[in-house]
Amino acid sequence: MTTMPSPSGPPCGVERWDVKTLADPDAVRVDFVNVTRTTIAHLNELAAHCADLPPSRTFAEEFHVYEVAGLVQFAANEQDRDVHLALADPVAPNQTIVVEVVDPGCATTSPYLTTLANARLEYQRLSVRLGQHVTVRGVGFYDFAHGQTGRSQSCIELHPVIDVIDLSAQAARAVGTSRNATAR
Repeated sequence: MTTMPSPSGPPCGVERWDVKTLADPDAVRVDFVNVTRTTIAHLNELAAHCADLPPSRTFAEEFHVYEVAGLVQFAANEQDRDVHLALADPVAPNQTIVVEVVDPGCATTSPYLTTLANARLEYQRLSVRLGQHVTVRGVGFYDFAHGQTGRSQSCIELHPVIDVIDLSAQAARAVGTSRNATAR
């Protein structure tokens, strides 16, 4: 288990924070093996859970890891020290979802601290920018509707993000590889 220094600066989050950082008692029941590949549009179609949420991990979707591809529409460092990304479905750009990259300094009690720290490092390495095409893996999480940019219609988020991949860079490498193979 990786240890992180105690948080300094802005405070970490509060509402459902243990669930958001995989520090809740039910986090061990999250299925990290059978990743559900889906679309942002499909996640928007789930039954909405936008208010009166329990403090614990409750809904079936909160026990699954989802993988979605999307275009970055918004990125911001939040007051709770998470990185907030709004992704749009590449086929249905009016369908969006919030994904949150946790600050590992705010997840020191999580048994998944190393996973969260690696996801944050990967995010930082990618230098995520608006319009970038990414694939994100994260745990399903219902958040209160509080005016967040990119909120899905169902209020599901991927929080925390456990992996992020730059599809734009992969596509560029594939084009370069095929050009090199053609030139031979």
